[in-house]
Amino acid sequence: MDFYAHTREDGQFQTLKDHLEGVADRTMRYAHVFGAGYLGYLAGILHDIGKYSFEFQERIRGTPIRVDHSTAGAQWIMNEQTWRNYLGTTHLDHYLARLIAYAIAGHHGGIKNHGTVDEEGTFSYRMAKRDLCSWSSAWSEIEIGKQEWEVHKKALVLKWNKESPAWSYSFLGRMLFSCLVDADSIDTRDFINGADVALSKEIQPPSMAELLDRFNKYMSRKLEQSINTLINLRRRQILSVCERQAEKTPRIFSLTVPTGGGKTLSSMAFALRHAVKYGKRRIIYVIPFTSIIEQNAEQFRTSLGQDAVLEHHSNFNFDEYEELYGLNEVRRLKLSVENWDAPVVVTTSVQFFESLFSSQRSQCRKLHNIVDAVIILDEVQSIPRGYMKPCLQTLEELVSSYGCSVVLATATQPSWKGLGIQVTEIMDEPTPQELMADFKRADVVVHGSNTEIIPDLQIVDWMEESGQVLCIVNTRKHAKVLFDQLVERNLEGLYHLSGRLCAKHRSDILKEVRERLRNQSHCRLISTQLIEAGVDIDFPLVLRAYAGLDAVVQAAGRCNREGRSKSGLVRVFYPEKHGMPSQGWLKETATEAQNTLTYCEEQPLSLSCIQNYFERIHGIRDGRIEQITDSEGIVNLIKSKNYNFEIPYQDISDRFKMIDGNMQTIVIPYDSIAEELIAQLTTIPNPMRLLRRLQTYTVQIYNFEFLEFQKNRLLMNIEGIFVLADKSYYHPQAGLLSAIDTPENEILIF
Repeated sequence: MDFYAHTREDGQFQTLKDHLEGVADRTMRYAHVFGAGYLGYLAGILHDIGKYSFEFQERIRGTPIRVDHSTAGAQWIMNEQTWRNYLGTTHLDHYLARLIAYAIAGHHGGIKNHGTVDEEGTFSYRMAKRDLCSWSSAWSEIEIGKQEWEVHKKALVLKWNKESPAWSYSFLGRMLFSCLVDADSIDTRDFINGADVALSKEIQPPSMAELLDRFNKYMSRKLEQSINTLINLRRRQILSVCERQAEKTPRIFSLTVPTGGGKTLSSMAFALRHAVKYGKRRIIYVIPFTSIIEQNAEQFRTSLGQDAVLEHHSNFNFDEYEELYGLNEVRRLKLSVENWDAPVVVTTSVQFFESLFSSQRSQCRKLHNIVDAVIILDEVQSIPRGYMKPCLQTLEELVSSYGCSVVLATATQPSWKGLGIQVTEIMDEPTPQELMADFKRADVVVHGSNTEIIPDLQIVDWMEESGQVLCIVNTRKHAKVLFDQLVERNLEGLYHLSGRLCAKHRSDILKEVRERLRNQSHCRLISTQLIEAGVDIDFPLVLRAYAGLDAVVQAAGRCNREGRSKSGLVRVFYPEKHGMPSQGWLKETATEAQNTLTYCEEQPLSLSCIQNYFERIHGIRDGRIEQITDSEGIVNLIKSKNYNFEIPYQDISDRFKMIDGNMQTIVIPYDSIAEELIAQLTTIPNPMRLLRRLQTYTVQIYNFEFLEFQKNRLLMNIEGIFVLADKSYYHPQAGLLSAIDTPENEILIF
């Protein structure tokens, strides 16, 4: 009998021998980069060995039966005689065999908890199965090669975390799994779709040296066109220091640059020079907010070339990209998105960290391509504090075991020493303290406290008195309340921004706001904190409801941003009840900010005050650091497995969720383009393909609101996509109304 692995639409078969040997070769090459090539080879050659059964061969020829083909290779390598023969005779070799088995057993359904033989679906349960179909025919075609790898094995283990070897062990298992599933996917794809093979061969991504040359030429032109101001002088100095410090050996760096200091391009200059100096394979730029990822990715495409940059996040629109760059370029990007095989990857914190802790095939495919990368984490202080410890421990693992360098970039650095990690600050001369003084463009005045509330009326008066003012509040409700009060005063140039507006609507508003600011026209903008997420905007007066000190710093970065006046003004105020939640993250950070501002002897936004603040919220000062920075117990969950290395991969994945999933997405028919796309949902075979294009027309709401919208029949369910049915519930200034609101039939003009 001929043994096959896959069949395609034209009736052609891929032989099983070719598939196994192809995947083994590719997995070995991927894993070799981090010293585990032999483990990769064994995982690849064994992953589909169970397809040598008669039953599977009947299935691939059309018989509708289910066959477990992925347990066989895992059971085979876990046999004591086998792993002793191929890996070695120590307990460590047994544990390494288990990592191979984890990857093989999970290469379709995801890597599972170790579990017990009585827990269905776990690794141990699979290893205890005794009803597998016979696959002994494999040995007529396949020979498992042995390799001498004692030196590599010792080098691999020497890098492990000495305090928690189980952490390093678990991470190696996920990396090995990544190599296998990516190799399997690519080998299968190449057989099924020859066009992708041809395209992938055509792709010749630019080298890091070439990218550095492109970047240097771009920056040279940019600097020639800049005006000689003190701010621009400091920006050039920051760039120069980053270029010089890139010579330092790989490690974890911090980059402390004030808002407006050119951190984005300076950090890229560091990354490119560092990558060329130390042979790094790619640069991964991690951004916390989808609202700014597109503008940063476009900036990198402008400076590096569109063939260098992969933009990977939920809002990326491949159809729009095709209009700009062509079909082949879109196909290239789609192939790269699957596994981050591009010189520069721009992605979100959620995408980056959830992949590193995932147990799923699709999310883990890219992990092996993080090896030997320069990773820049922008606005790193925004990592949710409950996940801070596992995130930092993972970054340390990437540096110590996988050849990465990490840059922690922000104007508001947490206390890394207090959090237990060693970092090297890039900015040495000028120092972060000197930069903070030079970039100080606004005075900060504090109004009120938790015992002295500033009423909405006072805030509205401040806004009416000023021709150009930005007010940033904590809640959507507070933004709407203030907006409604200002509407009653019939003020000119009044705008509102919040998550109740779709992204396209917010973009249109910001365009108008910038135009008014340039023309010195009246402009009064009320916004939730989304305006602080890297939005380049410049007001002479900023009002900020009490929040975390890092948020106050971000708000100050929207005030007198370009230094047009001698000094701007930031008023920090304690809002009414509807502007400050009674409990939770916002309330706690506002309280700690108030404590810091009350007792810190330095200037309100000094580096010492900021560090004091982070020591408070991370539990460093009161000894609650373990509880606060690992609220899901992920580190302890793995640490408890130190002695038997039985890793609960699914539990880890389930616990690590950076975004609260209790939200529902609805599509807004905001303009004619949105309406046209919505109309197509009922006419195309696969409406899910339109979701990327509709992303900029969506609003997220809580589940209880979603139920109210359904109860009041305000939503259309089109092929599983929920669309706002009554356009009167989307206000032209305030965005999506509540389902229990009475919409206004007339459009107000401002």
